[in-house]
Amino acid sequence: LLAVSAVGLTNFVQAQEKTDSIPRKFQLTFITPLGTNGIDSKKITNNLSINIIAGYSGGLKGAEFGGVANILKGDMDGAQFAGYANINQGKGKGFQGAGFLNYNHKEFNGAQFSGYANVILANAKGFQAAGFANVVRGDLKGHQFAGFANVVTDSLTGFQGAGFANYSNGNTYGQVSGFTNFNFGDITGPQIAGFNNINAGNLKGAQIAGFTNINTDRLQGAQISGFFNYAKKLKGFQLGVFNYIDSLESGLSIGIISFVRNGYHKFEISGNESLYGVLSYKTGTRSFYNILALGTAVKDNMIYWGWGYGIGTILPVSSKVDLNFEGTCFQINEDEWYTNRL
Repeated sequence: LLAVSAVGLTNFVQAQEKTDSIPRKFQLTFITPLGTNGIDSKKITNNLSINIIAGYSGGLKGAEFGGVANILKGDMDGAQFAGYANINQGKGKGFQGAGFLNYNHKEFNGAQFSGYANVILANAKGFQAAGFANVVRGDLKGHQFAGFANVVTDSLTGFQGAGFANYSNGNTYGQVSGFTNFNFGDITGPQIAGFNNINAGNLKGAQIAGFTNINTDRLQGAQISGFFNYAKKLKGFQLGVFNYIDSLESGLSIGIISFVRNGYHKFEISGNESLYGVLSYKTGTRSFYNILALGTAVKDNMIYWGWGYGIGTILPVSSKVDLNFEGTCFQINEDEWYTNRL
């Protein structure tokens, strides 16, 4: 989406020869080379640059204003304002504001604001805010806010907030989006999404999603979702309809069905006045477990059978004796596959 705008404005810049920059306090351009710097504009670093339509200069140490676009061959130190785009082939330091696009080919330190996108193809330090997307191809020390998506291809020391999605390879402050978050490194802080969160490293904080949370390493904190939670290692708390933990270090998992590989797993055979034989399976943790049960009985020449669900918790009495508090509910069927009444 960004290539059409960026390529058209920068292809001819990359073909220019590198020359020593000449300082100049002021320049006025209609459209390069129709300006005070003429055909030498690519060799000149300006303190104040005004481009009525679009201008191409060697560099900037000060402020630049463009009705459509500002294009720099060299470094930028100061502030750029453009109706459409700011395009820099060198290093950037300062502020960029554009109606559509801010683009930096090398590292950038400062703040970027655009109506559509901010793109930095190197490491960056600062702040990005865009109506659609922010992209940093490198490390970012700072924060990103976008109407649609944020992308940091390496580690992020900061925060990401987007209307749709966030992506990073390590995060220190967290991610918040309307749909999904992806982080493929360690994260300290929350992941909050309307649909799902995925973290492929250690997470210290909380994952909160409308549908699912996935952590493939170690999570220290909480997972809360509307449907499914997965954690390879958990020290903390899970709340969802379905929960899975490969290794629980400490804490508990609360859901309709919770499965903890190193947790509480028991089969039980029992009977009561309604169902003479009941087979139950208990899964979860000792603090909170789910009960799935199936039972049957024969009374008055009729076969009664029922499936049940329940929850329970364990109160240790001694090293060899436990007291289980449980509540179960059964759907009883009378001599048929399903009896549709109480």
